[in-house]
Amino acid sequence: MAPEGKLLYPEDFYTDQPQEFRISEIIREKAISRVTQEVPHSLYVEVSDIETDEEEEKLWIRAFILVERESQKGIIVGKGGGMIKAIRQEAQKELGKVFPYRIHLDLRVKVNPKWRRKDDLLKKLIR
Repeated sequence: MAPEGKLLYPEDFYTDQPQEFRISEIIREKAISRVTQEVPHSLYVEVSDIETDEEEEKLWIRAFILVERESQKGIIVGKGGGMIKAIRQEAQKELGKVFPYRIHLDLRVKVNPKWRRKDDLLKKLIR
């Protein structure tokens, strides 16, 4: 019954979240859904590069899954790289639904010790 208000964003806007945030959250979701040990609470995703080729309709993304301990890195990578491959494939498929490009995802794992205690990083992640 309330009257429709004026638009806060252009009609073609899907979200007000930055592209990097959306990408990192999709990758993080896929990683968390795949690991069953203590790792989900100690990982975050950092998107380092995004390149778009409008002509060939391709989107290249380089991202890092960061964990707190070296042992967690092994869990994310998995035996023979199987876990990281599955995470990459699932994330790539989901990203393909969000972006109108063919997605090329380069996904790597790094260790950032005690990252949950670093206030600067936490503020950056929360935005």
